[in-house]
Amino acid sequence: MPRPPRLLILDPAGVRREAVVTSFPFRIGRQTGNELVLRDSRISRQQAQLTMADGACILEDLGSRHGTFVNGERVNGQRSLSAKDSIDFGMPDSFKLVYLGDEATLEELIEQVEKPAPATPGAQGLYHLGVLLEVARTLGSGLSLEDVLSAVVDAAIRITRTERGVLLLTDEAGELQPSVARDSKGELIPIERLKISSGVLKRVATSRRELIVSDTGDEAAAVGQQASVASLSLLTIVAIPIEKLPVIASVDLTITSEEADLLGVLYLDSRSPSAAFTEIDREVVRTLAREAANVIENARLFASSRAKARLDHEIEIASQIQRELLPKTFPQIPHVAVTASTLACHSVGGDCFDVVALSGGRYGFFVGDVAGKGIAASLLATLLQGVFYTTAALDIPLGEVTKRVNQFLCERSSEDRYATLFYGVLDPAGNLEYINAGHVPPLVRRASHELVELPSANFPVGMFKEAEFTTEHVSLSAGDYVVIYSDGVSEARNMSDEMFEQERLSSLMQDFSGSSVEELAEAIRTGVRNFTGGAPQADDITMVVIQYKG
Repeated sequence: MPRPPRLLILDPAGVRREAVVTSFPFRIGRQTGNELVLRDSRISRQQAQLTMADGACILEDLGSRHGTFVNGERVNGQRSLSAKDSIDFGMPDSFKLVYLGDEATLEELIEQVEKPAPATPGAQGLYHLGVLLEVARTLGSGLSLEDVLSAVVDAAIRITRTERGVLLLTDEAGELQPSVARDSKGELIPIERLKISSGVLKRVATSRRELIVSDTGDEAAAVGQQASVASLSLLTIVAIPIEKLPVIASVDLTITSEEADLLGVLYLDSRSPSAAFTEIDREVVRTLAREAANVIENARLFASSRAKARLDHEIEIASQIQRELLPKTFPQIPHVAVTASTLACHSVGGDCFDVVALSGGRYGFFVGDVAGKGIAASLLATLLQGVFYTTAALDIPLGEVTKRVNQFLCERSSEDRYATLFYGVLDPAGNLEYINAGHVPPLVRRASHELVELPSANFPVGMFKEAEFTTEHVSLSAGDYVVIYSDGVSEARNMSDEMFEQERLSSLMQDFSGSSVEELAEAIRTGVRNFTGGAPQADDITMVVIQYKG
């Protein structure tokens, strides 16, 4: 019975191997899943295929980018192959194939290409160098992570002369999971059919030391006694830990080194005895493991970078939405001037403010400060602003507004998510009815420069569902200012970790000699900025400044 057709594969490094054509169509290309995978970014994903018709083997080009050539002639469509036909892909430094048919002998094989790696030390070194150069070329080819790791496994199989190679990577739980499994013919091994010595993997992962066992190796007897090794009839095992490069830190004159993270294990085995591994064999396999570690770590860093970029984009969208929900302009009120601003310490903030138009020429002024920072606080701040505005617009008593908002937050947020708020309603006569729910006391600056605090007599909202809220009153005269602010102002810190505090704010307001709310707001911002002296902003800074004109 004739043997199945075979292909001789000569890679750019001069290493040759043989592939048996066992099924048709036999696809050739760089994409994983082809029957013959050639890792060269210039070769098309699906370059060509072999089919059988009337007992003849037919080569068909699949619309490749650079073309498929037989004996130097480009294949247009299909071409019947004969033994010893040379196949290439239009590039002198890429893979070359020789179709051996079903009758070719080993002697004919030798006539086509030079012998592989002789056993002399110098030639052996050149062979190993060729393998490493092939891997290096693959690393720089822009292929997928799976293709690059497959190239590393194939190279390790050739170096160790084993039958199987498996690259196992650690998952989020720290468990080793098979990622790439190949045999000596360069074919994929289905994961479900994979059986590996768990004892060997555990030993290498725990000790972080390589394990190389052959029939002449020192550790053969000890490892051979393991049940998993015996059941698999393994005579050769190579297992190399793949570790992230160690991190070296220096504090003053003390240098410390942290243990490197285990990224995975490069595992190879064979049921046939192998010759003793030379030191150059071992060093090349170690080099392959280091290259795999670099590839894996770079891929993880890239994935992490992409995830961070996606998160940054989503945060920017959230920040934009949050800014758009804040008032862009303020109503023209005959008896009141108002301005407001907020500056988040991160991309999104936990502060909010709003102005609510009510009946009878009255207006409500609201400032909220959610506990915490970041995305969670910003989401709750946006929710708080929407719920409070909608409830306050009903023009019901202030205590009832705050009570409803408090119940809503208690029912829909966790216990550690609460907010302080200040809400004041000013009528045309200068009467300010307000409710302070755990917020820093706003300051009223009289025309005489006297300061009056509007303290809190209530719990923050979102803490206790049964909480009751009481209101207070203060009368404003023409020229009086009201500054409602968040604790990001009073708790702003400088380089010496000193806080701005209410005393400095009070002094600044008393010394203010301007005539508009915009000037007072800018004076406060400038005062905080000068005090902090470039220190990182630790909290959101929000202000609503009101002047009663009478």
